Amino acid sequence: MSYVQIERVEKNYAGTSVLQQVSLQIEKGEFITLLGPSGCGKSTLLRCIAGLETADSGTITVNGTNITNLSPQKRNVGMVFQSYALFPNMTIFDNIAFGLKMQKMDKIQTERKVRQVIELIHLSEKEKAYPHELSGGQQQRVALARAIVTEPDILLLDEPLSALDAKIRKSLQMELRNIQKNLQMTMIFVTHDQEEAMTISDRIFVMDQGEVVQSGVPEHIYASPKNEFVARFIGSYNVLTHADIYRLTGESLQAGTYAVRPEVIGLFDSSIPSKMKTSGYWVNGCVMSVTIKGNVRRYEIQANDCLIHADELNVPQTSSLTVGMQVQAWIPEKECILL
Repeated sequence: MSYVQIERVEKNYAGTSVLQQVSLQIEKGEFITLLGPSGCGKSTLLRCIAGLETADSGTITVNGTNITNLSPQKRNVGMVFQSYALFPNMTIFDNIAFGLKMQKMDKIQTERKVRQVIELIHLSEKEKAYPHELSGGQQQRVALARAIVTEPDILLLDEPLSALDAKIRKSLQMELRNIQKNLQMTMIFVTHDQEEAMTISDRIFVMDQGEVVQSGVPEHIYASPKNEFVARFIGSYNVLTHADIYRLTGESLQAGTYAVRPEVIGLFDSSIPSKMKTSGYWVNGCVMSVTIKGNVRRYEIQANDCLIHADELNVPQTSSLTVGMQVQAWIPEKECILL
């Protein structure tokens, strides 16, 4: 049996189904991410595991114990929220020690464990500081330390980094991952940010409308989307019907919907000779917009009545493609994924 076993969990609010027979298995020491848009049920599932919500049906088992109907205090589950929820009148040391004191751990052992965790989050010089004296990123690290110091069976993290600015967020993503690996702690992380999920997860469970629609390692989720929702949500895929492809290229493909990653599409000047074209699908179009997305330059190409997105590395002064230019887009045949 898996370390965490969630079987056919359902949850309804006022007659509206929020979780629809959700089942998933998690192994000990895994870092799992529940990924999906707002309202898909990911935070509700996390709260059901924590005992902050009661599942209407189904079972939740952790380390061989059925915790479905246990009170939150008896589940040995830690949780970190988006809001830091630190005690403003307590020092960093005392905030982290709070859970151990509630467990009536002796003073010497408490001090030892707290100092180990403070060192783990790289805030040893701040143990006597108060929350208002710390940055947002430091406060979130304290909230994390307070949750892990009690050594829960699993640690639940409900979008804990979403309130931070981009640079600090990326830094804390790696810190969190390193801490998880160091402790070999089972963690379940909730986010709507697909890049964040790809960065830190062992496995990802993609959720939509209360269901897990696809699960797997990040590389598999990104490269092999199971349906149109996953293709659009995970990788900004171009989603084209077989009829779209026929109008664009004159090629007749198997009936169905196809997904094409924007970064596999090549863009060329419209004057490229036919003899220089490699095999694949060639589409004539016009550049409608150019958007800089950090290290990526994204083009929106109008081809017949379809809009196609194509990405390339944003290397300054290397691209001659501008808005209004006629181009030829090359789509490798093997990159058309049938959904």
